[in-house]
Amino acid sequence: MSAPAARGETVLVCDDAPGIRRTLAQILGDEGYRVEEFGDGTSVLSRLAEPGGAPASALFLDVWLPDVDGLSVLDQIRSRGHDLPVLMISGHGTVETAVQAVKRGADDFLEKPLALERVLLTLEKALERSRLARERDVLAREVARQRERLEEEEPLLGEGPAMTRLREEIRRAGASDARVLITGESGVGKEVVARSLHRGSPRASRPFVEVNGAAIPEDLIESELFGHVKGAFTGATEDRKGKWELADGGTLFLDEIGDMSPRTQAKILRAIQDGKISRVGGTRTIATDVRIVAATNRDLPKMIANGSFREDLYFRLAVVPIRVPTLAERPEDVPALAEHFAAKLARRRGRRPPTFSPEALEELKRRPWPGNVRELQNVVERALLVADGAVIGPEDLPGDVLRLPRAGAESEPDLLPGQSLADARDAFERRVVTRVLAESRGNVSRAAERLGLDRTTLHRRLKAWGIAGGEDGVRS
Repeated sequence: MSAPAARGETVLVCDDAPGIRRTLAQILGDEGYRVEEFGDGTSVLSRLAEPGGAPASALFLDVWLPDVDGLSVLDQIRSRGHDLPVLMISGHGTVETAVQAVKRGADDFLEKPLALERVLLTLEKALERSRLARERDVLAREVARQRERLEEEEPLLGEGPAMTRLREEIRRAGASDARVLITGESGVGKEVVARSLHRGSPRASRPFVEVNGAAIPEDLIESELFGHVKGAFTGATEDRKGKWELADGGTLFLDEIGDMSPRTQAKILRAIQDGKISRVGGTRTIATDVRIVAATNRDLPKMIANGSFREDLYFRLAVVPIRVPTLAERPEDVPALAEHFAAKLARRRGRRPPTFSPEALEELKRRPWPGNVRELQNVVERALLVADGAVIGPEDLPGDVLRLPRAGAESEPDLLPGQSLADARDAFERRVVTRVLAESRGNVSRAAERLGLDRTTLHRRLKAWGIAGGEDGVRS
């Protein structure tokens, strides 16, 4: 029985007989358990209430104690929310007492004199049941989160050629088990595509587990992906499955794969190649059956060229590449998306869904949408707050939506009656600068570089025209 030695669980022993405590401590200590002894119920309850104490893995609890009976101690343990396995022991056990103990939350019942093999076997079974219960809880929480996200998830709306083509790519890729690399700008809906791939796959009934490479610190990403064993690092108080294991049989979505470090990339590559993982601090390899779907808004071929992304990992991931179009590439889909967002947001607020006037929809279609679908949702939400009636008009839209040039529109200025050449040139420059600033997502430095101007000069012109640039968009 060497398994416990590697785990080093802390086991509490509560019995008023010193000889029994010593015997149990010796038996358990020889198997690698850490043992803490208590002679009464009050002491063991105080130990479990200690906020900074080492977590206890199990408790051997005598039925007969000098201060309070063991069943009452058991009741308090469960009422306080402690879920550690409790193994009742008694020298005067009866069937009735054993039944009562189990009904009140005991995991098992042992009679004195205690047999070594029975003690160890009972404890190991209780610990295994406890671990499985925790894993089920983790999985249940993950499923609940998935259900909530499904309820909030945006559909792949749009009937234009770009979305028709995208849905067909998802349908074909979903039916296979091939790895998929989803690319596209921030806000286009790469996660929606990943979830659609999972729902259309033979793994649809199994977990969909997401890991965001940009949201997890580098020193935690390996543990998040592959799990860890107890004692692997400070704070690792118990064995823990990683996202890779939790996704077994289902889909693992590696979002923002381009933001992961070369070290993490190497670990992912090895896991894909071998079909096995090892928890941090562990030596045992664990076979997994996971479909990998990755996504990024970065230019991975460029990153490969400069050495920041592994070429071998890229080819492993991009078995089926799927590019999600920008919203600017499918302006015909803007009305349907805007109406969907308005209806969803109105329902949240207990309002009747508003409609958009034709003029408002036209204004929305004119925008280049550097923030893509996510930006459109934010704009609709702001309009919903402003609009008083049942119809959202152009006047209800945020100012930064209006009067933006249509992507691809002719830029040559018309010389109006009474207009000077200098005025026409100024109007032309304003239109060009506004368009470039919008295409640069409001970033003045990037726009200035494209226009061949220094940042100060561009700021002066923007100020003169009453146009403001920032990191998130264009405001006029």
